[in-house]
Amino acid sequence: MLWGDRSADGKFGYMVNATQWSRDWATDNYEPRRNGNGIYRLELRDYTGNRQTQGLNLGAEYVFDNGDKIFARGLYGTLEDEETHYKHRLRFDKDRLELQHIHNMLVTRMHGFEFGGEHGLSDTNKLDWSLASYENEFHYGAIPNKEDRAYFVMRFDQKDVGYEGLEDGLVYNTIDGGSDPADAISTHLPGDFVMDPTRSALSWVELYKVYLNEKDKIVASFDFTSELSSELELKFGMKYRDKERVSEFADEFYAWDADNYGPAPLLSDFALSDQPGRSDFLPEVDVDYESQFSQVADMSDLESFWNQNRDKFVLVEGDSALVSNGLALGRNFDLAEQHLSGYGMATYQYNDRTTLVAGLRLTQTTTEVDSQVFVTDESGEGHLEPFKGEKDYLSVLPSAHLKYALTEDSNLRLALTRTFARPDFGDLNPGGYYAEHDNEFLGGNAELDPTYSWNLDAIYEHYFSDAGVVSTGLFYKDITDPIFTDVSEGEYNGNAGVDIYRPENGDDAWLRGAELNLIRKLDFLPGPLANLGVSANVTLMDSEMSIPGRSGGVPIPRQADLLHNFSVYYDDGAFSLRLAQNHKGEYVEEHGGSRDEDQFYGAYTSLDLSANYTVNDQLVIFAEAINLSDEPLTYYIGDEDRPKQVEYYGIRGQLGVRYSFY
Repeated sequence: MLWGDRSADGKFGYMVNATQWSRDWATDNYEPRRNGNGIYRLELRDYTGNRQTQGLNLGAEYVFDNGDKIFARGLYGTLEDEETHYKHRLRFDKDRLELQHIHNMLVTRMHGFEFGGEHGLSDTNKLDWSLASYENEFHYGAIPNKEDRAYFVMRFDQKDVGYEGLEDGLVYNTIDGGSDPADAISTHLPGDFVMDPTRSALSWVELYKVYLNEKDKIVASFDFTSELSSELELKFGMKYRDKERVSEFADEFYAWDADNYGPAPLLSDFALSDQPGRSDFLPEVDVDYESQFSQVADMSDLESFWNQNRDKFVLVEGDSALVSNGLALGRNFDLAEQHLSGYGMATYQYNDRTTLVAGLRLTQTTTEVDSQVFVTDESGEGHLEPFKGEKDYLSVLPSAHLKYALTEDSNLRLALTRTFARPDFGDLNPGGYYAEHDNEFLGGNAELDPTYSWNLDAIYEHYFSDAGVVSTGLFYKDITDPIFTDVSEGEYNGNAGVDIYRPENGDDAWLRGAELNLIRKLDFLPGPLANLGVSANVTLMDSEMSIPGRSGGVPIPRQADLLHNFSVYYDDGAFSLRLAQNHKGEYVEEHGGSRDEDQFYGAYTSLDLSANYTVNDQLVIFAEAINLSDEPLTYYIGDEDRPKQVEYYGIRGQLGVRYSFY
């Protein structure tokens, strides 16, 4: 809903925008967990959920008689993502089958405000200013109760299931000499096997608790603009930002107190039914997984059981990550960062065709961390130690831009700039945490340096009157201290085969590429065909960076070699229809010790369709269908035939109306 108005004299105006969305979602995936190249655990995950968002944006301004303006803006938004998740885990290395019942609600809330003004000091001088503050909070909702507020997991195990065809308790894909194709990994269970609830005992309850609070406590800026002449304009300004992140974390494991209350409950003690979507679990994969699934308990029954019998469980401190045992210290931290920037910029209109823009920005960054750090002793065992640190650096960022009008409809643009990217705020926590569900330790690095880049860009653009634009460009980046995620295999807290992730700075890097962009309404065609149009964008890239301890160059993380988007549309003013294709090539997410140990996201191509019909000036009907080709998300190690995660989202869509009261 959007509502706004102005006073009769036009001086005061306001606008209110409120939104609310509710969407059901579901995904299926399989995730092999590996020790070396061998699969020791295969996870078959079935997700269903509901995602709700609410948003409120407020804005008001007042214009004075002399044209000066002051404004105020506010925002509030929430995201609540409730997930029910049934996970069958085939533990080839333990000869058991685990069934996890998972329920949680991710809650994100954000609010903030901004005040500012625009003031004409004279006919040629202007001053703009603003003062803002924002806060973002993440936590789990009241599951299984208001006190715990956790990612709630209850696991049941059936032991001695009799896996067949294993090699030393592991399964291998065909690429590694095994018998299992990447897209059809067998359960290796006897053909007539079905998980038996009467033999599946309660193993443990997990309460995974996270609280994050991030604040932009103060964001203040001012910009001063002076037109010295019709050819020359100068602009100066400053900006200050004070950021803070507080993290609290615990991962608590509870076991049934068999000494005092007898044997652990069985899955068959609860009312059971098929999990949602069991009958069509992973239809894209040629394996009949669901026939060997157990039926599952309702999450509300399991949560009630936990809440009514919590005193019959004991905390397993050795498996838990707590502040008291030192294993949660890596995710209990305070992080603060301040940015102070000043800049100057000049715009010079040399002649009717040539415009020059040159500037310089200086940015001082100070980071303070109070946390823990992960260290490894001579035996390879890892642990955490207290850490307090501060990092302080000044960034000098010049820029120069040239625009030359070849004709009234064509421009040539050249740019030479120096830019930088600070390390991700969360990566600056030097500690980390161990994730049992993935057998991973995810660490940070308070010593990360910012990434700097000298950038050279050349762009040619041509406008087709009001019917579109075509542009082509070349770009090159010379990069210092690129940040990548290093992954290695080691031990943590007695757990072997742990994937240890840590962000690091690489050596120098470069990136080059070419881009072609076209937006064109085909108004030269006859009759209704003149309402057709096309939009296309193609980007080709190549990159290389050096990693300490690894010979040869490797691609820069998260940079695909090929991106392209293409859409064709029809729009006659009342009815519009658009078919869009989007593609992103494979790219490295984390670097290992060699190419075979690098972790990749696979190429992804989606096909989407959307339509709008304007009934009248007030009513619009709209519809869209997303991922018509049912493209999966793929994540693999070294080669797509060695998958780590394959997830199918299916086709999603929505149908709705928009109504304007005025």
